[in-house]
Amino acid sequence: MINTFKKLSAMLICLSLAASGAAIADSKHSDRYMFAGPVGAWVLTVEFPVVDGAPPPPPAFTETLTFHALGTLSESNTLLNENSYNPALGQGCGFNSVGGLELNCNGGEGTGTWRRTGRNSLTFIAVKFVYDGVTNAHVGYLRVSGKLRFDRDSIRQASADSLTEILIGTDLESAIAIPLGGANASGVRIR
Repeated sequence: MINTFKKLSAMLICLSLAASGAAIADSKHSDRYMFAGPVGAWVLTVEFPVVDGAPPPPPAFTETLTFHALGTLSESNTLLNENSYNPALGQGCGFNSVGGLELNCNGGEGTGTWRRTGRNSLTFIAVKFVYDGVTNAHVGYLRVSGKLRFDRDSIRQASADSLTEILIGTDLESAIAIPLGGANASGVRIR
């Protein structure tokens, strides 16, 4: 009986050591591959360049961007969100006017899709609702599309590789698109 107990104890100790070794190896393995692609959360600084003859661009802003494993994405930013419109300052969307329209608006969170196009590159498209800042009525969308380059810890986009548009109208398929141009962006992975 004592020999059986000693054998069982020895087996349990061996199994525990083997399991803890596998867990350590697995954690090193998963860390190595968990950050191998764009999947995960990022924080970026976005800045529209000044273009001669065009209205002044909005101020630089901070963006959070999450790439989900099956090709969807979600985003939020400090420029166009539920707190964008400040009636006391008469500001909305970070743009004074677009295409002759005064924009006093707020925006929702963004959602979209992405597709890997190379070892360190992807394309994406995202939309978010745009609301009138006074009445809170849904008046359109903001659509952003482009190409991003990334490595393990950083992500970047050139303004030539992106397009931001305000879509006026509540039907996404028939809304009138007003191009706002591209933006430069760079950021880091949130860990």
